[in-house]
Amino acid sequence: MEGSIAHWVQPSSALLGLNHLLHIRSNQLRFYERLRDTHGDVVRLRLGPYRSHLLFHPDHIEELLTRKWSNFVRFKKLMQVVRQWNGDSLILAEGDDWRERRRKVMPAFQTKRLPGYGAMAVNETTRLCNQLSDLAVAGKLSINTDSTMARLTLDIATRTLFGADPRTNGADIERAIQILSDTAFRESTAPVNMPDWLPLQGKYRKKWAVKVLDDLVRGLVRERMERGDRGAQADLLISLIQQHKGDFEKIRDDVMSLLIAGHETSGALLSWVFACLAQNPDWLAKLRQELEVNLRGRPPVAADLKALSVLGAVINETLRLYPPAYSLFLRQAEQDTDLLGLRLRKGDLVQIVPFITQRDPRFFANPRIFDPKRFLSDPTWPQYAYLPFGAGPRVCIGQKFGLMESCLVVATVLQRMVPERLAQFPTLSAKFSLRPLEGLPMTWSMI
Repeated sequence: MEGSIAHWVQPSSALLGLNHLLHIRSNQLRFYERLRDTHGDVVRLRLGPYRSHLLFHPDHIEELLTRKWSNFVRFKKLMQVVRQWNGDSLILAEGDDWRERRRKVMPAFQTKRLPGYGAMAVNETTRLCNQLSDLAVAGKLSINTDSTMARLTLDIATRTLFGADPRTNGADIERAIQILSDTAFRESTAPVNMPDWLPLQGKYRKKWAVKVLDDLVRGLVRERMERGDRGAQADLLISLIQQHKGDFEKIRDDVMSLLIAGHETSGALLSWVFACLAQNPDWLAKLRQELEVNLRGRPPVAADLKALSVLGAVINETLRLYPPAYSLFLRQAEQDTDLLGLRLRKGDLVQIVPFITQRDPRFFANPRIFDPKRFLSDPTWPQYAYLPFGAGPRVCIGQKFGLMESCLVVATVLQRMVPERLAQFPTLSAKFSLRPLEGLPMTWSMI
C-alpha cells in the first residue's frame, strides 16, 4: 500500500471517547486532519460504546466501498435520527430492500432524460437572474449567494424531479431543511438525546420543520397522483408512483429523502463554486471566455457540456476542495471483516472523509490551492483518492444529474452576472453537509 502505514494507532480517549465527540461537534474537519497527520492512514477512536475506524488511504477506501461493502450497513443510530422525517426511504434501506428501491428510482435518472431536466434548470436559473437584475442598483447587487443558490436548487428539484411549479413558501422550506440538517448532526453526535416532548426551543423548531417538509412532500405526491402523467415529461415522481404501484407512504418517503439530499448538496456546491471563482479572477476570466467562445450569448444546453472543459474542471476542483458530502455515511460492520489486514469486529464503525483524502499532498500537488488545471488532463491520483459522490454500489444515484445541473446553472449565471472578489473567504461549517458558516454575502456586477 504505497504511501500508507501497515499498522493503526488509537488516540487517547477520555470518558469513553466523550473528548472525541466534543472535538467532532466543535470542529470535526480540523480534528480529522490532526488525527491523520499525527496517527496515519487508519485511526481507531472510542465513541461511547463503539469502536470507530477512520480510513484515509484510497486502498482501504476501495476495499471497503467496492469489495467488502455488503458486510456493512449505514450507522444505525444516524439512520434512526434521519428516519424521523425520511421514513423508510431509499437512503436508509439496506440489503434486498435497498436493491429493490434503487431499481425503482433509477429510471428517473436515465441519461436520456437529462437534456430535458437541463432545459428546466436553465429556465429556472434564467428566471432567477431576471429577478436579481431587477433588484440591482447601478449594475450592482449584494446578496447572500448561499441562500439564493439553495432556493434555486429547491425550485429546480421541484420542477425537474417532481413535475411541479416552485413553491411560494420556498423560504420556509429552505429554513426547514437547514433545521433538520442541523438536527441530524446534533442528535447523531450527542451521547444522549432529550425526548421530543420536552418544551425546548430546539424541539419546537424540529417539529415545525418536519411539518413544513411533510406538508410539502405530501402535497407534491397528492398533486401528481391526481394529475397523472397526461402529456407530461416522465419525472422522478411519476416513476415512483408507477414503481411503488401507488403506495402513498413509500412514495412520500423516497421523495422526502431525495429532495433533501439532492437539494442540500447541489445548493452547497454552487455556493462553493462561486466563492472559488470570486477569489480566483484568472480562472473566472478563463471560464467566461470559454462560455463566450462556445455559447456566443445563447443559453447553454446539456449537449454543450462536453465542449466546456474549463467549466467541468472548475466544478471538479471545487468538489475536491469543498465536497458537500465531506464525510460519507458512517458504516457499521454486520460481521467480522478484514480490510487489508485491519480486523473489524461486528458492530465496529468505519468512516471515510473525502474532505481529508482529497487534500492529501501524496495524491494532489499543492492540495489546498484551487487549481482546476489538474482536471484538464488525465488523473495523476489513485482512483479512490477523489470521491465527492462516494463510490461502489452505493455511489450517489443522482451524480450525473447533479453535475449537469451545477454546470448549466454556473454557465447561465455567468452570462448575466459576475461575482466580485470576496473580502474574506467563508468559514467552513461541516454538519450534515459542508456549507459556509454564516452564509455567503457577495456583490455581483450585472452584465
